Amino acid sequence: MSIQTTFKRISIVAATALAISGVTAFSAQATPVNLITSATSVTVAGTTATQIAGPGNSVSVNNTVLGGSAVPIYFTLSGGVTSSGTTSGTIVAGGSVLIATTAAATITLLGYVITNGVASTTVADTIVITVITSVPGTVYASSTILAASSTNLPTPVTDAAFSVTQTAGATNVANFTVAELDATGVPLLTANAKAISIITTNMYVASPNLFSSPTANTTVLSGTPINATTDFVLSGITGFVGGVATVQISVNGVLAKTYSVKFTGTATKLVLTALNSVVGVGVASSIAPSALAPLGIIANTNAFEAQEFDSLGNLLAFTQSNIAFTSSTPSVAIIGSLDSVGNYPLGGVVGGAKTSTSALGASVTGVSVGTTTITATDTSLGITSAAVPIRVSNGIATSVVMASNLPTYLPGGAGILTTTLSNAAGTLPAGTYVVFTGQAVVSIAVSSGTAQLPGAPVSFLGPPVQKIGQITINSAGVYTDQFNAPLSTGNITITATPASNLITVTPATFIVAPAPTLDPVATAESLLEAADTTA
Repeated sequence: MSIQTTFKRISIVAATALAISGVTAFSAQATPVNLITSATSVTVAGTTATQIAGPGNSVSVNNTVLGGSAVPIYFTLSGGVTSSGTTSGTIVAGGSVLIATTAAATITLLGYVITNGVASTTVADTIVITVITSVPGTVYASSTILAASSTNLPTPVTDAAFSVTQTAGATNVANFTVAELDATGVPLLTANAKAISIITTNMYVASPNLFSSPTANTTVLSGTPINATTDFVLSGITGFVGGVATVQISVNGVLAKTYSVKFTGTATKLVLTALNSVVGVGVASSIAPSALAPLGIIANTNAFEAQEFDSLGNLLAFTQSNIAFTSSTPSVAIIGSLDSVGNYPLGGVVGGAKTSTSALGASVTGVSVGTTTITATDTSLGITSAAVPIRVSNGIATSVVMASNLPTYLPGGAGILTTTLSNAAGTLPAGTYVVFTGQAVVSIAVSSGTAQLPGAPVSFLGPPVQKIGQITINSAGVYTDQFNAPLSTGNITITATPASNLITVTPATFIVAPAPTLDPVATAESLLEAADTTA
């Protein structure tokens, strides 16, 4: 004994499309026009069916038995109702019930055998009816467009990271694919495909499979695809001096996606930047630590950065071996080692993105104390940078100036303390120096302790962690600390004992003042006056 399902649909569905989707089609005059599931025996319960949603569509569940006699079946429905609006009832032997399939849903029917007028508590038959909005692959809903640089395979990952900068020319620079889908994500059948239109600016597009034969390079391309996925190739235009090129992709008459590619021209400008305008005497990689700089001067390493740009200001990749450096006073400083390809980060930022193809780091050898200028020249193009000044320091501090960022703080207020190291020639090169015999002290204890004051021992937290009396300064000769002002009011001084009698320490001074108090009478009078004015 089992339950058999048949389908009823008001409109005629093309037999070919239904057959492709796995649904069996019949003439509109025949009894069923959709998928008919095979009957199941009492011992093999369960069947599934697929139906197209529609205002007059339904599935007929027939109570029949293959090779036996049918018995009454009590049924319950979840996820749907019968054509009469009920969710339960009895199907007599040889009878049937219509399940309405007006909207997309999953409908489950459970059947229970009735014996002597009593329905069993055990499910004898289970039918699952899946109602879909249309035959898969027949109704366009969306498109998936993915791009990749060069000839790489487009994927969601390459599309999310798509960014192309390419030297102007006729080479292929990128490619993309277009796939058309129905509402459930099923690829659209070619018979139901929608037109794809491509418009480019400042570059060409071509397709190997939009049509039965490849297309030529063009700026406008349109057609109905003959494959589930269509491939497109983007290339540059000979003679284009450089700039931004775009491609607009429309599907079914609606703009779906836009990509851009940056084309660069020939270098017209070489820019030399001093990342550290003050360096020390010695070779960058071998400036020996001393009593005053136990960790050494770091300013000489990658003190300069060279970059090239085209006429539109685009940063270019260039051949670093073509760059030559000249010092106006070689007796003061010369360019030493150059960073190898792949090691130099843009801007010289430690841990920064490696952009060695578009930036060259140059280290300086300080020959003697003094000033000079450095220029860079691209020997292959004949372009030269502007002269950039640099000063060579002896790296010996004679002045330490401490200063707070504000002259007055509230009790416990956040403050910033700067410590600047210099000598008669100016600030010192970036590096680490011992300038105090111990940590700086404050005349009244700061509210959060002294861990952030310069010269802290290694047991205290940084930043950065310091040994006693050490200070690490940046390219401006400055070390920065954060502190909280004392909770007590008064005149405050932060100072330290110099490590050498050659060093003069200028303390930081500021005032901790109480917060202003409000006169309740004056406040009330002000509020009344404001109210009168408003009235």
